[in-house]
Amino acid sequence: MNEQLRVASRTMYRAARNFPDRLLHPRRHWLALARVAQGSRPRTILVVCYGNICRSPYLQAVLQRALPDIAVSSAGFIGRGRLVPPASLQVSARRGFDLRRFRSQLISPDSTRRADLIIVMDAEQARAIRRRFRVSSARVVVAGDLDPQSSPTRAIPDPFSQSVEAFESSFDRLDRCAKSLVNALHQTS
Repeated sequence: MNEQLRVASRTMYRAARNFPDRLLHPRRHWLALARVAQGSRPRTILVVCYGNICRSPYLQAVLQRALPDIAVSSAGFIGRGRLVPPASLQVSARRGFDLRRFRSQLISPDSTRRADLIIVMDAEQARAIRRRFRVSSARVVVAGDLDPQSSPTRAIPDPFSQSVEAFESSFDRLDRCAKSLVNALHQTS
């Protein structure tokens, strides 16, 4: 009985903790798309995740294919020169992307200064970029805000060291975010 109570408590806690994200998602989605559509078309996009080996390299590849006229790069907060993990390579390859040559890069003042639009995986990363690199809020978008579907959290979960299914789930969501962004950018053309 104690185990059932603990499981129920964890489930209720997660639901309550993430309720604001689910409640605010429609408005955040609309605002993110409006900001992208109303601004001038970016010449450069920087995609950022924590380690720059799972989510951001994948989203970079998706966006680069969909937006060949825009320079898309990616970076992370830790480790330069790291490889994409095997599960990410597997899932990416099934989706038509070869990330075997990709090596992680560190985010820098120069990379944030050059980027017209910066896409991050969660609100904490957005705050860190705005604070550390003095980037305007207008240039930073949380990827989850671009997702047309409401999800349990605003953040795109990091699948690092998880199952192939976790990568599939994160990449499915990133695909939806990319499609929304591309559609919004086509409105600025």
